[in-house]
Amino acid sequence: HVQIFKHGLKSYRDLPVRLAEFGAVHRYEPSGALHGLMRVRGFTQDDAHIFCTEEQVADEFRGCLEMTQTVLASLGMNNYRVRLGFRDPDGDKYVGGAEVWDRAEAALQAVCESMDLPDMSIEPGEAAFYGPKADFVVTDCIGREWQLGTVQLDYNLPSAERFGLEYIGADNKPHQPVMIHRAPLGSMERFVGVLIEHFAGAFPLWLAPEQVRVLTVSEKSEEYGRQVEQQLKEAGLRVGSDFRGQKLGAKIREAQLALTPYMLVVGEKDAEAGTVTIRDRIDGDLGAFPVAEAIGKFQQEIAERTVRQVADAAAPAAVDRGEMSGGY
Repeated sequence: HVQIFKHGLKSYRDLPVRLAEFGAVHRYEPSGALHGLMRVRGFTQDDAHIFCTEEQVADEFRGCLEMTQTVLASLGMNNYRVRLGFRDPDGDKYVGGAEVWDRAEAALQAVCESMDLPDMSIEPGEAAFYGPKADFVVTDCIGREWQLGTVQLDYNLPSAERFGLEYIGADNKPHQPVMIHRAPLGSMERFVGVLIEHFAGAFPLWLAPEQVRVLTVSEKSEEYGRQVEQQLKEAGLRVGSDFRGQKLGAKIREAQLALTPYMLVVGEKDAEAGTVTIRDRIDGDLGAFPVAEAIGKFQQEIAERTVRQVADAAAPAAVDRGEMSGGY
C-alpha cells in the first residue's frame, strides 16, 4: 500500500487515500503456542491503510473504530473491551522520537475518549513498534479474551527516515502524511473461531451454512417436498432436505442437533393447501404458512441480520415427536 501511495505525486486534495485487501500473513509461531483457529502460523488479514493529513486523523480514526463496533454489534458480540496500547517509555523496540509518540498517543486517546468506548484502558507496552493502537479484546463463551479488531496510528513509517511519504499541501510545499492501519476482524481465522464459540455453533439464519431443512412426513409428500426445496433454492436460501422413510420425530431431532435454524415440515395436507409447517430451532412450532410467506419471512430475517437468543440458541427446542400445530 505504501508503494501504491508513492506511485505518483499526491495533493492534499487527494487525501485521505484508503487502500484495503485480504492478505495472507505467515508467522512461525512456536508449536506450543498454536491453538486451533485462534493462533495459527498462516492466516488471512483484512488489512487496510489510510493515508491522511494530520487534520483528518480524528475523523478517519473514529471511522475505523465505528466500523469495528458495527461489525461486532451485527454479530451480537457485545462482550468486549477496548485496550489502548501505548509505548513503554523504558522499551527499546520502538521507532521514532518521544515527541512523535507523545503526539500520536494524545491524538488516539482524544478520539477514543470522545466515543465512550466500553471498558477502555490504557496499557503501556502494548503498542506496535511504529505507533499506538486501539485493540478490541473480545471475551469468548468460557471467559477467555482474544484480540480481534485493531486500529493503529502511525506517524513513524511515513517519515523520511522510513518510507519517505509525501503529499503537496495547500501551501504548495511537501508534507508528511499520517498513516492509519486498520483490521476490523483482526484475522479471518481467529474471528471465525471466536464466532463459532460465541454462538456455540448455532449461527443465526443469515450466517448458518444450512439455513433451512425440508422434512417430509411420509413418502407420499416427497414430490411436494422437492418442489418446496427447489423454491427455496431459487429464492437464494441454503437448503437441506430429509426425505428418508423415517419417523418425523427422528428427522426433527437430527435437524435440531445439526443446529439448522429452521425446519419446514411438509405432509399431504400441506401439498393440497400449498403450505409448509415452520419449526424454529429456538421457539419450536410456528404453525402453517404459504410457501411464499415462509420464504419472505426468511428473507426478511436475513436482510435484517437478526441475531436472536444467542445465549440459548445452542439448546434446541424440545422435540414433540412430530405433534405440531400445522396440518399435514
